[in-house]
Amino acid sequence: MVAVMGYADRRSVRVGEPIQFKVSLDGSPSYRATVVRLLSAQTFPQPHAPEFRFDAMPCPFNGEHRGQHHPIPAGSYAEIPAHPKLTRLSSCTLAAFIWPTTPAKGAQAIMGNAEGPAGIGLVIDGESRLALTVGGQTYALPRKLRPKRWSFVAASVDAAAGTALVYAREVELFQFDALGPLQQRFDRVPRPSPSERPFRLGAQSDGPKAIRHYNGKIERPRVLGRALSYSDLERLALAGPTGPAHVDAIADWDFSRDISSEVVRDLSPNALWGTTVNLPTRAVFGSNWKAERHDWRAIPEQYGAIHFHDDDICDCLWPTAHELTIPDSWKSGTYALRLEAGDSEFWVPFFVRPKKGQAKARCAFLVPTCTYAAYSNFRSRVEGRWSELYHGRVTVLDGTDFLMEEYPDLGSSTYDPHSDGSLTLYSSMMRPVTNYRPTGRVYKFCQDMFFIAWLEQAKIDYEVVTDDDLHDEGVSAISDYACIFTGSHPEYYTTEMMDAVETFLRDGGRFMYLGGNGFYWRTAYHPTLPGVVEVRRAGQGFLASNVEGESNMSFTGEVAGTWLRVGRPPNLLCGVGMVTQGFDACTGYKRSKASHDPRAAFIFEGVKEEIVGDFGVLMGGAAGYEIDRHDINLGSPRHALLLASSFNHTNVYDISVPAFTDLVPKANEEALDPVRADIVFFETQGGGAVFSVGSIAWSGSLSWNNYDNNIERITRNVLKRFIDPKPFQMPEGA
Repeated sequence: MVAVMGYADRRSVRVGEPIQFKVSLDGSPSYRATVVRLLSAQTFPQPHAPEFRFDAMPCPFNGEHRGQHHPIPAGSYAEIPAHPKLTRLSSCTLAAFIWPTTPAKGAQAIMGNAEGPAGIGLVIDGESRLALTVGGQTYALPRKLRPKRWSFVAASVDAAAGTALVYAREVELFQFDALGPLQQRFDRVPRPSPSERPFRLGAQSDGPKAIRHYNGKIERPRVLGRALSYSDLERLALAGPTGPAHVDAIADWDFSRDISSEVVRDLSPNALWGTTVNLPTRAVFGSNWKAERHDWRAIPEQYGAIHFHDDDICDCLWPTAHELTIPDSWKSGTYALRLEAGDSEFWVPFFVRPKKGQAKARCAFLVPTCTYAAYSNFRSRVEGRWSELYHGRVTVLDGTDFLMEEYPDLGSSTYDPHSDGSLTLYSSMMRPVTNYRPTGRVYKFCQDMFFIAWLEQAKIDYEVVTDDDLHDEGVSAISDYACIFTGSHPEYYTTEMMDAVETFLRDGGRFMYLGGNGFYWRTAYHPTLPGVVEVRRAGQGFLASNVEGESNMSFTGEVAGTWLRVGRPPNLLCGVGMVTQGFDACTGYKRSKASHDPRAAFIFEGVKEEIVGDFGVLMGGAAGYEIDRHDINLGSPRHALLLASSFNHTNVYDISVPAFTDLVPKANEEALDPVRADIVFFETQGGGAVFSVGSIAWSGSLSWNNYDNNIERITRNVLKRFIDPKPFQMPEGA
């Protein structure tokens, strides 16, 4: 099989700035690289879809290149650099609290620096048993570790006597297990020999590589400078995971410190601090959690565990294959590195912005890169048993989709479980992403290219800004524009992004929300690692999968869940909020009396039809996939005009609502079907305005009939007025 893959060091780059591309090649000696400007997406053949278009850009590395395969270093662990205090261990004790999730999966390293006959390690052997490895020999307890049970585990070596003690005591329901501890003494145990390898928690060294990754939580791992006796280990177990460093500590790592970072802090005087690799999950329960508080910042000592996974991946760390400094002549827009080798093709999109302070267009496309990151390598769409049921059709895959099966180390999205069944909370763009491309399934980035195709054919002057920019720069990223408009699915939003858009509106900006299920999940970007997001699905939502007590972001400490749950419903921002989803069919909108209000005259100029959007390349209509409705009770402005509502959705949409009460019409509202998408318009006090369509499928109707249709006219009318400097006036009494 020939496979070429790549990724970039950033998603957004200004003119004059560099961007680096990483490339790996399997099964072929060479690949072809071409930098292009994307003008539309490749969709399934049908007469009303835009033609796939892109322009090759002049670039010094366009052409054939010799390729090289680079591994994907999946699996998380913590690494402490080699230090004489750890490389020259003699009589010593290794101890930790652990919560293994897959002890039967195979040999897994809990902690140590063992490699071959050198060093020492505390491990789970190939038969689910706790074991000590030293001198190339393994000494295991007879009883198997149980999955998802807390245990205090330890192994001590008396180098002078040539003996070892391996100890395990299970902790359950905040009390020690009635079965009591299990311990066994071993004789003729070799003295630990020096190891120059780094000391690792959650993995074992194999040269520079990490192997035998551990699945599960580790809490308060320690290395003590003498062989503790059985009674010593009992006291250490009963003391729990809190407290000062042990008097004999060579290293004592307290994971309840620096939770929002990659730092592993050592409490011993030796300061043998370490770093986590591949983002194991932090801000998770420890063995002593008592459900007293749900904010790890208030009781960090009860969140002193780290959950390691053998399939965690943050950054592939591939070398740079190509670097490009964006020429001054390039316009702001959507670009990509196209990689080709044999029958294999891979796209690495990126977005070009003008130089700082040199924005020329009146409007900007706000690209939902935060959502792209949350969905990156959406494995459940390929493997999930529910996928075809939801969509009502057979899942269609192509060669790029199959890369996730051929290369499982590519990792997963925040919709997928880890190999041990726990939900993936972190997702990174610093790896090849199979569903971030202008081809394949028409969804997310591929679907957002419908907007680019529309802007290009209409010759509308525009520029692009990404979520990454909005998060990093705040409102200054968009303040040069009169109007910003979203992609089809801006679902994931950070606090910084929400604040920026709200400030933009207060300052008189105009906002076009041209999608559905927007501003739904609160998200956090990693404070130092680019392209890495965190999602914790706490509380009510379509995927309320996280344990409620682990519902504060590890990156920021913020309460996680939907923006509705945390008190900032999207209705406050854009007048509509998510109500349901359905992936079998889309429909149109029926205009309301309010659509004939003089305030909305500019929106429907040239539109005579009372039914709009009852067509489209996405399942037949402009209203569908995921839909939002107007709801005063959730913050939709009372002066907002509800211009049109979708109708006749299938019962697939009915079964997807979060609560039964969402199906019941409210007495103080119009007699509308509660399962609907709403088109809404309202003015803001700063002279600005908001226009929302409440549907992911909207963009799929723009190109219908060669762009001669009412959805295109409505969208163009609104954009034309929104870039007009004439201020909007709030209606009297609003």
